[in-house]
Parts: sequence; C-alpha cells; structure tokens
Amino acid sequence: MKAIEVVFPNSINLLCRFHINKNVGVKCKQHVVNDLQKTIDTLWMEVVWASDEVEYGQRLHQLEQACVDYSGFINYVKDTWLTPHRHRFVGAWINRVLHLGNTTTNRVESAHWKLKQMLEVGEDDGSEVDMTAAMDELWRRFRSLDVIGKRALRSRVCELAYPTMTTLCPPPEKIKTKGGVKKKGKKPADYDFYRDPSYHEYVDKASQSSQRQSQPSQTSKKIKLSKKQPQFILQFPNHIRSYIEDVVNVESDVRESLMIESYGSQPPEKWMSLPDMGYLIANRYNVVLVCLGNPCITFFPMTSSHSSNVSIYCIGFVNHNHWVQVNMKEGFPLPPVTLDWKKFRSHIATTWMLGFAGRMQHWQLLTPVLA
Repeated sequence: MKAIEVVFPNSINLLCRFHINKNVGVKCKQHVVNDLQKTIDTLWMEVVWASDEVEYGQRLHQLEQACVDYSGFINYVKDTWLTPHRHRFVGAWINRVLHLGNTTTNRVESAHWKLKQMLEVGEDDGSEVDMTAAMDELWRRFRSLDVIGKRALRSRVCELAYPTMTTLCPPPEKIKTKGGVKKKGKKPADYDFYRDPSYHEYVDKASQSSQRQSQPSQTSKKIKLSKKQPQFILQFPNHIRSYIEDVVNVESDVRESLMIESYGSQPPEKWMSLPDMGYLIANRYNVVLVCLGNPCITFFPMTSSHSSNVSIYCIGFVNHNHWVQVNMKEGFPLPPVTLDWKKFRSHIATTWMLGFAGRMQHWQLLTPVLA
C-alpha cells in the first residue's frame, strides 16, 4: 500500500472490503456474546455501506450504542479501520471514486458479482428473475429508517403487494347520515359526526368572540385571511399536498397598509427572493424555514446546533409572484437543503440534518423518481 502511494501519488487505492469484514467478524466473535453477534455484524455492514457522511455518522452512532458494553471491539473497529482508513473502504468516500464496482482484491469475482447484480441473473439460464438481492436491500433500508420513514415505505410496498386494497379504515361505529341540521347554528343532540376545524374557522371564531366582548366605538382595520384555497394547494407537489392543513393568504389591502409610505414602492431586486432571504430568516430568528415551490428547499440555521423545540415555518410560492403561509401537519416531510448550506454552514450546524434525518428521508421516499 505504501509503494502505491510512492509510485502513483495521485491515485486513490482502496482496501479490500472482504478481508476487512472477515477481520472485524473475528474480533466480534472474541468480544461479543453470541446473541448480539449477528445484530452488531449487521450494524457494521450498514456503516460500511453508508452512502454519505451524514448517514455514516448515524450508522456509527447506532453501532457505538449497541457496543456500549464492548469497548474492546468498538475501539478496535475505530482505531484500526474507521479513523485511519475509512476513506479507503466506506461507501460514503469510495463512491466518489470510479472503481467500477471493484471493492475486493479479486477483480474477476468482483466484476462478476457486479454483472450478476445488473442482470439480476445467478447461475441459472436466466429464465427466472431473482428478487433475493432486491429484497435484502429493501429490508436493509427498512431497518435503517426511523418510525416515520418505515411507515411511508410500508405504505408504498402495500400499494404494490395489495393493489385492490385501500389504506382507508372504516369508522369504529356507524355514522348517522340522516337527520341533518334543521336550523342554522344548531345541531341535533345525537349528531355524532366530528371533524377538526380548519385554521380559518379558528380565526373566525376568535374574531367573533373578541367583537362581542369589546364592542369598540370606532371600527378599525382588520387583517383578512382567506380560506383554504384549492388553486394554491394544486400548485404544490403532489406528494406533499396530503400534509397541508391550510393555506393562509393575506389580502392586498393588508399589504398596502403595512407598506412604509416614506419609502414608497420598491423595485423587484429588493423584493423577497429565495434562496438568499431564506438563509437570512433562518439565521436571524434561529428557525427552520421550509419553502414549497420550484424547487422545494429547507433552510436550517448555519451557526447554531439542533434544538428539539425549534419553530418550523412553511411558506409557498404561488402564481409565480406571491408568497403564502402554509400550515402543515405535525411531522411533515422536509425537502432537502441547498448545496450552499452544506458548503458554508458551521461544523456544529451539522446536527440539524442529523436531528431531522428521518423527516428528510421521508421526503426522498415520497419524491417520484425521474426517468
């Protein structure tokens, strides 16, 4: 290995995954009890096959948690392989190298294995399609997801396995469909149908209650909020529409009343635009800003660490000229961050992606694959 670095200083030489896994397996048998050996071996393979550095950090943390009572084994793995040589065999780094699938020292067998994966053919004549490799990969990915991601993946698999079934569930009791409301503003005593009020209904109710209590002598201007408008929701991606609770649109007279008259109208270059303003909002107020548009983007703060009680605000770009507030359901999927955020964020800000990894994976599962 040292000779390669001397003779070919600009080349990147990889280590054989096969022999590394064999050595790690031997150490695992020496330090870990039999019941946990298979689990730890699976976690180790997930570390080796991590597709990026964020996933690598998550998988390594899971391995460390599982080996909390086996310091000898985890120290061997980190000191001997991961710390000095991870860029030579871990997928997050070697996938940047054009190795053509050669990850072992046996080039013939490595290329043959890659060819079999591409053709989905084993040692038979090719008359049958083998799903073993695909199912193993599906199970591996399922185990690596959090609860939200597992539910989303299970839902998509059920759509393929049970095409004639639906995910809707019947009500626990039969809902009465007769005996509608006879008088406006009242309902029968046994009327048991319930739905969660929309955002605008809460606003209208609070406004009416405030008017009855105060009864001001002079009418002042009120902020008018529009109802949930389908024409706005239809402008957002299909896979996120079911997670939208409501769209709040501020009417034009409010925008005019909020304008600072001394400054007057401003040219387009001073209007709110993304991604530039997204970074400013997230950093100035230390919030998570989600933009639904083309493209959909998540803006995390760039100088602070992850907080579990952070406020998440979602806005949508509609009609090619207007921003609206979008109220989302709890735990909705988060779109990806920008490349500039990854490039210029501080080291401690990486915890934002780790804290919201499950919701960002959920977005990737829902996003249609473009051919």
